[in-house]
Amino acid sequence: MKYMKRILWVIFLFLPLVGHCQTEQEKYYIYNIVSFEGEFTKENFKVYYDDGKEVKRLRNDKDNKVRFTTPAGALMYFISQGWEMYLNGATSQGAVAGGYGASSTSSYWILRKPCTKEEFDKAVKEAIKK
Repeated sequence: MKYMKRILWVIFLFLPLVGHCQTEQEKYYIYNIVSFEGEFTKENFKVYYDDGKEVKRLRNDKDNKVRFTTPAGALMYFISQGWEMYLNGATSQGAVAGGYGASSTSSYWILRKPCTKEEFDKAVKEAIKK
């Protein structure tokens, strides 16, 4: 009886863990890198995105180039399309010539959207240059 109680306690303690491991599925995401042309603090800037196949200017369903009035507007647009913010960052570059220097910084967002393994595998295949 004493051993039976121990066995039942072990089963009771580890059963939720085993159940969780069996039901947890691998998660796959499609990624999109969004970059900008123009000043973030000014209105009317251009948006480019990298979908893994090419970097292109954002266009609407009528094939017109899309401009946003503010960065928040651009972010809300992508969120409305099912994307979620994964990471944001910036790259900087600069040069010095003749004693004068210049630098520029570009902001970017890495967005992601849940997908199936099949969609993920297809995106990986399409991203590899042939």
